[in-house]
Amino acid sequence: MREKIKEYVTGIWGVEILTLVILVLTLVTGYYNAFNDSAAKIGAGTFDALFNKNKYIESMIYYESRVISEYIYNNSNNLEDISAIEYENQYLQENYYYYDEIFYVLINKETGDFTTDDPKLANVLSPYYTNVALLEDNINSYLKEIGLSSVRLDNKDKYNYYVMSSEDKVNMKNIDKYIEIYYKNPDAYDYLIRTESLTAKIMILASVVSILLLIKIVFNLIFNSNNIHLEIKVLKRLFFVLRYGFKYRNTRNKIMISFGGAAGVIIVYLYLIAGIRNQNVLVTFLTRYPFKGTLILILIPLVCVLYSLKKSLDISIINDGLRKINSGDLEYNLKNIGEREVKELVQNINQIKDGYKIALNEQIRNEKLKTELISNVSHDLKTPLTSIINYVNILNDPNITEDERKDYLQILDRNSKRLKSLIEDLFEASKLNSGKMKIEKEEIDIVSLVHQGVGEYSNLYEEKNIEFKVTSNEEEIILDLDGKLMSRVFENLIVNALKYSLNNTRVYIDINSKDNLVEVSFKNISNYEMGFNTKDIFERFARADKSRNSAVEGSGMGLAITKSIVELHDGSIKIEVEGDMFKIYLIIPKK
Repeated sequence: MREKIKEYVTGIWGVEILTLVILVLTLVTGYYNAFNDSAAKIGAGTFDALFNKNKYIESMIYYESRVISEYIYNNSNNLEDISAIEYENQYLQENYYYYDEIFYVLINKETGDFTTDDPKLANVLSPYYTNVALLEDNINSYLKEIGLSSVRLDNKDKYNYYVMSSEDKVNMKNIDKYIEIYYKNPDAYDYLIRTESLTAKIMILASVVSILLLIKIVFNLIFNSNNIHLEIKVLKRLFFVLRYGFKYRNTRNKIMISFGGAAGVIIVYLYLIAGIRNQNVLVTFLTRYPFKGTLILILIPLVCVLYSLKKSLDISIINDGLRKINSGDLEYNLKNIGEREVKELVQNINQIKDGYKIALNEQIRNEKLKTELISNVSHDLKTPLTSIINYVNILNDPNITEDERKDYLQILDRNSKRLKSLIEDLFEASKLNSGKMKIEKEEIDIVSLVHQGVGEYSNLYEEKNIEFKVTSNEEEIILDLDGKLMSRVFENLIVNALKYSLNNTRVYIDINSKDNLVEVSFKNISNYEMGFNTKDIFERFARADKSRNSAVEGSGMGLAITKSIVELHDGSIKIEVEGDMFKIYLIIPKK
């Protein structure tokens, strides 16, 4: 790398000379416009926006006030009679019409009469009518309080931009009787100031780069004249194309198009030469529109060359995309561009990338699930097992009473059953996720299945006083289902509703038969604050209480098993949470 930098610094390169020429031409045009356009001459130029923001804003207000000044002067006979303007402003005050443009105030120096198109300012100035000094003081206070920028024109030493720039001679007879103040919110110029400031910074930077390039070229021209590289790589590429391009159909067609374009340029040129005396249509066009004509003549061969290099550009874009993918950006998709062969290549690469991405994500997900599974299984199996061991040790104590022994045996029985239930749920979840579970479908009335589940399990947790309300838009809805598995689904959802519903509330179960599906929804008021992710809750061992220390027992696999069973029936399940309202929807297709 150091050698390459040294070689570049001590040499003169063709691309540098080309860059310098382009920069110089661009900067000459840019600086000319920056210092010689109409706005720049009054202090609203590109560099004014960078170095003197306040001056730039005032100059822009002065510059943009030309339109409203022209309107005022045309409707008042050059301020001889401003009654029409006063009437219009009175209407604005009564209707309080406001717009975010330039406002103005006209003050008669002799009488102190004023008129303004700003209703707010008119109300502020009303008490100071006829006193010019107080009027101006209050105007300045008003502008300062609101944060507006203004330009004051006394029509003696300084006139408005319309008067100064108008090609028609303006009658100056009555102008000096009035003071004109134009003002506007300076925030309106923020975007323009940022744009102009950025342009100025770029021009300064480009100037510095141009100077450095010029110094480098001159220095190396004097001291390293042997290290000059002006070879034209385009010619090498053209010879390469001519040598090998005719072997392939696509490149051969493009070469022929390029030659055809070149021949067309030659014919046009000869036509121009022949038509100089006769003034044919093309010569007339070029004479009348020299810039457009020159641009067309330049673009014709340029387009031909660029079109012939289209395939190379396509390959470069593909290589650039492959670098992004190779760096690990698997979200990036190659653009489907180019000819048929290139499009097929892009599609194949995207398919390979998508397949790799799916495999990688699945591997990461499996590793994550494996880690979580080990952790959760260890915790949920260890808790009842530890309790069993502890109570067995206590039972071995000969000093405990018979009543205590019976209580401990009941605890052992309960924890043993809990451990058995956890193990059974684990095996069932593993079997469902392995894809080896076979379902035996038969025609079943899902409405009866729901009522059966409610009747069987609603007597649990009687102390919570939970009431179930089941509704259906049809008395009987027959579906092809595995009765045993779907009973397990409704068992899980009903038991969950009983466990986690607020005491003395209702659980609503709605069964709706639609065109191609049946929707079963469970809605209940939760007895805890639901801060879980509705997607993560379907994972194995996922529970709303992240600490896993809830007083409500459960394996954390109920919803995971439910989701797997529903998906085995080609259905889907989703959860919605609205405040303390928990909603779960089962979508089961009819066919």
